[in-house]
Amino acid sequence: MLKKRCIFLAVVFVLFLQTGCSKTHTTLPAQNSADKGTVGKTTEEAPPGMQETQKALNPLTGLRDMDEKYVNQRPLAVMIENEYHARPQSGLDKAGVVYEILAEGGITRFLAIFAGTNADEVGPIRSARPYFIDYAMEYGSIYVHYGASPQGYSDIKKLKIDDIDGIYDSTTFWRDTSRSAPHNAYSSTEKMLKASEKRGYLKPMELNVWKFNTEDAPPEGEAVERFKLTYFNNYSVSYTYDSGKKEYERFINGKPHVDRITGKPIFVKNIIIQFNDTKVIDKEGRLEIKTTGFGDAYYISDGYCEKIKWEKSKRSARTIYTLDDGTELEINPGNTWIQVLPQWGKFTIER
Repeated sequence: MLKKRCIFLAVVFVLFLQTGCSKTHTTLPAQNSADKGTVGKTTEEAPPGMQETQKALNPLTGLRDMDEKYVNQRPLAVMIENEYHARPQSGLDKAGVVYEILAEGGITRFLAIFAGTNADEVGPIRSARPYFIDYAMEYGSIYVHYGASPQGYSDIKKLKIDDIDGIYDSTTFWRDTSRSAPHNAYSSTEKMLKASEKRGYLKPMELNVWKFNTEDAPPEGEAVERFKLTYFNNYSVSYTYDSGKKEYERFINGKPHVDRITGKPIFVKNIIIQFNDTKVIDKEGRLEIKTTGFGDAYYISDGYCEKIKWEKSKRSARTIYTLDDGTELEINPGNTWIQVLPQWGKFTIER
């Protein structure tokens, strides 16, 4: 009896040892054909609220970072001031495309095109000019401004532009009392879109304005790390290449161009420089800028510059940028700034 009891205890002891070892040296079951490719991955789905949102291609930047709800939504084209008291501006860093063009007094204004991005503050928003309307039409956009020149108002009516004017809209715009008027009118993309929906402007549209490279490809030209653009005697813009970001940092009259909200410098992926015939047309110093026709231009990206051509057949037509052989320009994915200089403007590469 004692012998049998000893044998029983020995068996229990051996089983205990095997169980203890199996906890630290587990042998995985053999992988069958149905399990291939699943090792190390869970088969459980993430909770509905935790699933990654599918992103769409942003037609302004070529980046797949846009929420699906913005697909086929009309862009916003917003007039933003650049007078000394208007700096720093808000929201330019969130625009997919920005035009910088002379206004009266030798200073520029911006036309910022927004699609698929949210900006809580955009501004200061200022008045319309005819040539800015021409570029806004290229995107089928909703034109946002605060007042207009006489010719600007005439063209908005004649061309049947879907616009939002702060002069007649106290809901979409607000005044920032920390700044003096007229350099303190602001809005947000959310407010602009709500106003657009209320007015029936948000009709779906397919936007195809750029041809994008499938991956970064520097222009076929000379290396350009720093360059300067002179619009007028006392106003210039310069860019400096950041090889780590593969983007250019903007400067205004030698000082970093920053965003008002974030305080961070504005960086640009693609820069197009073009020259347009410009002349003063009245005692107020207002300008007439010929947006149609053709002329010389430059494309700068990834540290290189290539000479190109621009052509615009009519005011509402898209500007086509071409290489020397006539093929249409393909740009790198990212934001684009278009520097429209007068014929007397200067483009200087700094060595």
